[in-house]
Amino acid sequence: MSQPLFLCAELEKRVMIMTLAREEVIAALNNQETGKIPISFWRHFAVDEFTNVFQEPAVLQTNLGGHQKYYDAVDVDFAKTMLDGYFAYPFRGVDDPRSLTNLQKLRPLNQDDPWITGQVELAQQQQQIAGKRPTFITMFSPMLLFKWALIKHYAEPLLLADQRFTDLYEQDPSLILQVLEVIADDQIKVAQAIMANTKVDGIYYSTQSIQDSRLRDDAQFFKQVMEPIDLKVQEGINQVSRLNILHICGFDGATNHLEWFTNYPLQVINWATGIDGYSLGEGKKLFGDRPVMGGFDNSTNGILYRGTKEQIQTEVKRLIDEAGHRGIILGADCTVPRDISYERLTWAIEAAHQN
Repeated sequence: MSQPLFLCAELEKRVMIMTLAREEVIAALNNQETGKIPISFWRHFAVDEFTNVFQEPAVLQTNLGGHQKYYDAVDVDFAKTMLDGYFAYPFRGVDDPRSLTNLQKLRPLNQDDPWITGQVELAQQQQQIAGKRPTFITMFSPMLLFKWALIKHYAEPLLLADQRFTDLYEQDPSLILQVLEVIADDQIKVAQAIMANTKVDGIYYSTQSIQDSRLRDDAQFFKQVMEPIDLKVQEGINQVSRLNILHICGFDGATNHLEWFTNYPLQVINWATGIDGYSLGEGKKLFGDRPVMGGFDNSTNGILYRGTKEQIQTEVKRLIDEAGHRGIILGADCTVPRDISYERLTWAIEAAHQN
């Protein structure tokens, strides 16, 4: 029996925008020219991504169930999975990370620490949900993990974390550097464990400059503290994974001096094109012709969230015309809003696959 015409039309539409072949996506991530442009978006699924899985274990199923429904609904070309539940670094031996006296008691994590093994198990399950799509697991920089521990999320302003970090640093810079070193070593353990015990394709490493005005534009702080810590973790990541993504985070308007990050050695670069002032094409040149990812404003003010189908698809074409077809992967500056219409993401994917 033949299918009703409206079902045939829906099936034809679905086939037209289906995910690209894994090999084509990997080729783009390896800076090769591809016939179609890969594209992907990602979002949080927990109401509060900072929920601690050890205090509220249900967040794990929210995370996994959210990924399953999302990938069933949206034909993204690769999976950048979310770490909801594991944002809170455990600070073993420390009761209050806002206390310099307490921070002196920080102990490194054991390789079998539940915070590490839990992330491995989460990555294994996320990779199964992602299927054949290339899959990248989120990891955060030591500085992000540290500063996030200094506030009560969704109860205190996000920028208060940067202020409190800067206060601590000004009081005892050598201790703060020591804490960052411990967290860096622990993040290397996470990368090693994930890549040794899963079949994921690589790590998506997120970093961000301190946003407090005392440090945000301080090139000396970047060179003496932030860059060495970030490089330590990234070099550890590169030792266990050959294809990884550097995310220079501009979430919620955070700014970074993009030109300061050109020594960072990960293979694919993602940043906030509008906020940091470099288009995809300009950023590709800045980073020595490495593959680049992004292009869309991820905020509720951007075309992706507010635009018509025509506006979104015109923006896709503009991004490709500006950046070219080699080593270009479209996406957003950062996570897209939880309430974004999946239809809008589909419009962008459809246009990317037609160019």
